[in-house]
Amino acid sequence: MKKLLYSVPLILIAVSMITLSSCVDIDRKIKINADGSGTETQNFSIDKTFYDLIFSMVNSLDSTKSKGVKDSLYNHEDMLSKIRENMSKQDGVEIVNLTGTTNADSSTTYNFTYNFKTIDKLGYATNISPNELSGEEQNKSVVIWKDDGSKVNFSLLYKPNTDNDNSNAENNKAFAYLFANKNIKFEIEFPYEIATCNAKSFSGKTANWVFPLVDLMKDKDSKLYLEATFNK
Repeated sequence: MKKLLYSVPLILIAVSMITLSSCVDIDRKIKINADGSGTETQNFSIDKTFYDLIFSMVNSLDSTKSKGVKDSLYNHEDMLSKIRENMSKQDGVEIVNLTGTTNADSSTTYNFTYNFKTIDKLGYATNISPNELSGEEQNKSVVIWKDDGSKVNFSLLYKPNTDNDNSNAENNKAFAYLFANKNIKFEIEFPYEIATCNAKSFSGKTANWVFPLVDLMKDKDSKLYLEATFNK
């Protein structure tokens, strides 16, 4: 997919100007154990609208390439193999399940389940664009798990790439409509009862955060920040 897209400059621009790339709707369910290990399942949903945009741009440039681009975009193994290869190089990470599916409405869904031995690996997998997951872009996530024996402080910070030039920033705003009503959702089950938390909602050991993607598109200074404290 990458080689084919790169051969069409207009499409490359369209893809690169969308900071979150193809990952339009992201649902993350995480369970963290007391020792910092745990399991996560991520679901990435990509609307048909995104593909339609790519196809229309290809057709406007060279209609003979549209079928090849369509086949490439729906070739799930191309993306999955990059993620699989990169994650397999990370010590303390074990992939349990990694699949890509084309749905009846021509949208796609990617499912990714993995075990992590240390909490910092959770930060690595927080990367939310395909380039980050495949290792082509640097990790931008910082995870803190500070245990003083009686209290635990947890935080996760992710800040999208702000290295884009001004024209790309304006394009992000223009294409923000693609992400209307789309969110990044975190559901985290902790090993202890939650004392304080900045989540949208929390109860017992579980907290839920929701971040609108459109905010990240429009504001280059936007970031994802999760925090919680627990009394042991």
